[in-house]
Order: sequence, then C-alpha cells, then structure tokens
Amino acid sequence: MPARSVSILGCGWLGLPLAKHLLHLHYPVLGSTTSAEKIAVLQGCGIRPFLLEATPRLKGEKISPFFNSSLLFLNIPFERHLEDPSFYKKQILSVVEHIHQGRVEFVIFAGSTAVYPQTLKEATEDVVFRPNSARAQVLLEVEQLLLNDPKFKTTVVRFGGLYGPGRPLGRFLAGKKGLSGGEQPVNLIHQQDCVRVVSEIIGHDVRGEIFNAVSDAHPTRKALYTAAAKRAGLEAPEFSSEPRRPYKLVRNDKLKKRLDFVFLRPDPLIFSESDE
Repeated sequence: MPARSVSILGCGWLGLPLAKHLLHLHYPVLGSTTSAEKIAVLQGCGIRPFLLEATPRLKGEKISPFFNSSLLFLNIPFERHLEDPSFYKKQILSVVEHIHQGRVEFVIFAGSTAVYPQTLKEATEDVVFRPNSARAQVLLEVEQLLLNDPKFKTTVVRFGGLYGPGRPLGRFLAGKKGLSGGEQPVNLIHQQDCVRVVSEIIGHDVRGEIFNAVSDAHPTRKALYTAAAKRAGLEAPEFSSEPRRPYKLVRNDKLKKRLDFVFLRPDPLIFSESDE
C-alpha cells in the first residue's frame, strides 16, 4: 500500500467529495460505505470500496486492508436522534481497535463545533469550557481519546453547520413560524471549504492540532434563512421577537493562520446556483 494512501471512513455527503478531490491530487483512496448499492458508485470514481458499518462494533468484510493506509479520515456522523450519545463513543472505540491493528499513523477526525456551549461567545480552540449537554460531553471525550492515543497522531476538525449541494440553506427553515434565536449568529461552512480544509491538513501534514472550521461571516439566523428562503422561492420563516440571548461565535483565526487558508465561500449570505 503506498505510504500516502488515504482511507475515508464514511464516504457520504462530505467523504465522497473529499475522496474525489484527493484522487484528483493523485492520492490512492480507500473509502467505506454502509450501503451495498453504493459500492459500484465508489468503484466508478476510482475509490477502492469497503462495506463497513459501526453498530457500534465495526463490522464488514475485509476490514483489515482498510486500515493499511497511513492516514485515516474518521467521518462517522454523530446522529442527533441517538437516545444514548455514548453509542457514538463506542463506535469510535471500535474503530480505534482496528487502527491499533493496522498501519494508520495519522487520523483526521471530523468533529463538530457542537462541542462548545451555546453561550460561549468567543469559541476558540484553546478556550477552556465545560460541555453543557450529554452530546457535547461525548464529543469532547472522543476528541481527547483520539488526541491522547500514543499509537497514532490525531488532528481534530471542529466543523460548523454544513451546507452546500443537497443541503440548501433556503429549505432549512422555510415556512416555519414562531422560531426563536433569530438574532443568534450562525457558524456555518460550505462543503467546498470542508473538503479543502481536510486536503490542506493532509498536504501540510499538520498533526496533533484542533481546528475550528467555520466561514468568516456570521450573519444572524433571521437574516440568513429569510434571504435564503426568498431566493429559493419559498415562504420565509418567521422569528419571534425576543431579547438577544447569550450566543456562540466560533472563531476560525487559527485555521487561516496555521494553514494560510482562504475560504472560497467566506459568507453564507453570498449564494451560489450550485447550492440549490
């Protein structure tokens, strides 16, 4: 297996575009899916496909070869509807067992800015905070177990809210009434920039770091989702009048400085035809 091969655990909305981008950069890519029907899609893209699923134990055929890459992009979605958030930690622990048995030496973990409390006004990577939900607590525990594992290096990417092809902003809240939090700033990132962030981390071989990955601009929920719905020709959402509450604003300064990163989509209020 070439030393620069990349395994992507989770070739979905983010993982598949990332795989295509890395193939374009001449990285050999191994990709997993939980859907047998998608195996042919991955093959057609030039990805070496694997049918894997963490339930929470990782299962599938030929698991070992998947972990023979030197780099793993760990991209298991943390489903919001999980009744027991600790299920997610069990999924990650199962993956770590296989990492220990394979050749992976560098993990890039797709984390989330949901780890930060909603009331944390300046959410930077080095700020000290206490998670304010069971989901956030599990996210932080997963980050720490990956960062502290002595057998491989990890870089954590705390992605903001994801939007782009298949996830148009105009449909998120269209037509809804009595919504709260209209004056809260959003912390979003476009799919194109998600892919580029991970690619730059790989290209610069930046290990052992935490990065916030959110766009430069933080319009209010009311401004963004009203404009997006109108652009899509949908009924605008209605937000209730209320005092501005404590809000979370996620900073991306470290990402831009450390990787010299410039966002292609710095402002979610600047719309693109490709997102509709």
